[in-house]
Amino acid sequence: MGRFYNGDIEGKFWFGVQDSDDVEKLVTVNAYVYYSWKICNCVAEIDAYNYCNQCYDSISEHIEAAVKDEEYEDEHLYYEESSQGYSLDKETHYDELKKNMEDLRKKIPEEIIQEFDKIEQTDKILDAFTGVFDNISKVVSNYFGGLPQLGDENRMLVKIVARYTLGYQIEYCLRTTDDCNINCEY
Repeated sequence: MGRFYNGDIEGKFWFGVQDSDDVEKLVTVNAYVYYSWKICNCVAEIDAYNYCNQCYDSISEHIEAAVKDEEYEDEHLYYEESSQGYSLDKETHYDELKKNMEDLRKKIPEEIIQEFDKIEQTDKILDAFTGVFDNISKVVSNYFGGLPQLGDENRMLVKIVARYTLGYQIEYCLRTTDDCNINCEY
C-alpha cells in the first residue's frame, strides 16, 4: 500500500502526510499528465494523434477494437494514467530548490537535521529503497513518540521532513546529473 515515485530518483511518498504533487512545493514546475491508448495501452500523445497509429491503421480501426472490448463508452480512445511526471533541470530549478530546502531545514528539529548531515553523498541517495534514509525514519519516529498519534502541529512538521527528504534526493540528482525526471503515482 502506498504511492511511489520513480525515474531518476526512487522512493515512496510518506503515507498520510505527503502528497503526490510535493515536487511542486519544492520548485515551480507543472506536472505532465500521462495518457495511454485504450485496448493496446501504448503511451498516448493525445496532442499529436487521435488514435494509436502504432497499433492501428486508422482511427476507425481503433474505435472498432475499443467498441468490441467495450472500452469506448466516453468517446475517447485514451485514458489518464494514475501518475504524473516532472522534468527538472539544474539551470531552471536548482537555485530555487536550494533556497526552499534551506527554508525547510530551518523548520526541522536539529536532531533530525543531524541525521541528514550524516548521509554519505553517493548515488544511493537517488534510491530511497537502498536504506539511505532509514535512520531518518527512526529518528523521526522516536522524536514524535510514534507517528500514528500525531497532532496537527506535529503532522505538519513530519510533512516538512518528508518534503525535505524528497528535495534532498532531487538536489543530489540535479547537482550530479543536471536533470531530474520523476514519475509520481497519485
